[in-house]
Amino acid sequence: MRINILSPGRFYVLDLARELDALGHNVRFYSYVPTKRAVKFGLRKECSYSLFFIMLPFLCIARLFPSVNRYVVVIQDYLTAWLMRPCDVLIAMSGSYIYSLKYAKAKFNAKIIIERGSKHILEQKRILENVPSLKGSKPVLDIHVKRELESYDLCDYVSIPSEHVRKSFLERGYPENKLFINPFGVMLKDFYPMSKESNYDMIMVGSWCYRKGCDLLVQACEELKLKLLHVGSIADMNFPSSDCLVHVDPVDQFELVKYYAQSKIFVLPSREEGLALVQPQALACGLPIVCSQHTGGRDIANITGLNQWVFEMEVYSVEALKTEIVKALNFCKTKNVAELELSNLSWKAYGMRYKSFLDKV
Repeated sequence: MRINILSPGRFYVLDLARELDALGHNVRFYSYVPTKRAVKFGLRKECSYSLFFIMLPFLCIARLFPSVNRYVVVIQDYLTAWLMRPCDVLIAMSGSYIYSLKYAKAKFNAKIIIERGSKHILEQKRILENVPSLKGSKPVLDIHVKRELESYDLCDYVSIPSEHVRKSFLERGYPENKLFINPFGVMLKDFYPMSKESNYDMIMVGSWCYRKGCDLLVQACEELKLKLLHVGSIADMNFPSSDCLVHVDPVDQFELVKYYAQSKIFVLPSREEGLALVQPQALACGLPIVCSQHTGGRDIANITGLNQWVFEMEVYSVEALKTEIVKALNFCKTKNVAELELSNLSWKAYGMRYKSFLDKV
């Protein structure tokens, strides 16, 4: 089966490209990602078609003039359509490609699958417009909403990572038979338990922002008098000056395992997320997960059978977060890392579920 995969960046679809190629499909990955970097993440050189140098002038202009970025998306969409080879299946990141979807459908009669890693765009827009620091602005531009909704209509299927994302689509009247749930995986050779002393009670990896519930996290840490390690960028919230809260700037993905090893549990009380990739990473490193109902944590528990390792907040509040943190820390005292069976959480398993879906459709 000839499969073209389109993505502006690496994202998780590079992992998908690698796994479908390993399973015998004829895969071509079209993206900004330089081929050398794609190979670093395990993709065969022959599978990569990089638009990096073609798009570089446009990307530089967009960096100088951010308002131009909306047009860069359209340019890369048309360029990809003109450059891509014939295919049986086209898999593309939602909203980033419209002309390419139409072209592949009309020219090659290809099945179209779009990848949507977050909630339905209208639900995501509603949530982000209520972020205090974003009020009065347009966190999701009208053109992006338009392109997202158009891609939902053009495709044959939408691939999503979690049950709560599925629910957001169904609540907007989207056909259930067009939705395919496949929780994201983790590279098990890169993320594994390490025997190191835990210097911190908790770790949170990702942008320090209101959307990820960092306001609740700070309050919970202060009230429980716990030490938190944060690894990631500082976004729309200031990082508190406290001996109990430590910040580390973003590190390469391959370095994260060393930071997970310094903590007892992983915490992510997000208000909006599809399925945070850092959760399977943390679990693979032997950390129990504390999460909200909006992170896909429950899907990870279900697919692995490790329900006792995932502590999901019953409601969205500081008290609910504190309750689950205490439960997770108590669980750490008796946890047995040897019981972690994560084969269903590997990228290989993710690819096999995807292949089974493709075989059916």
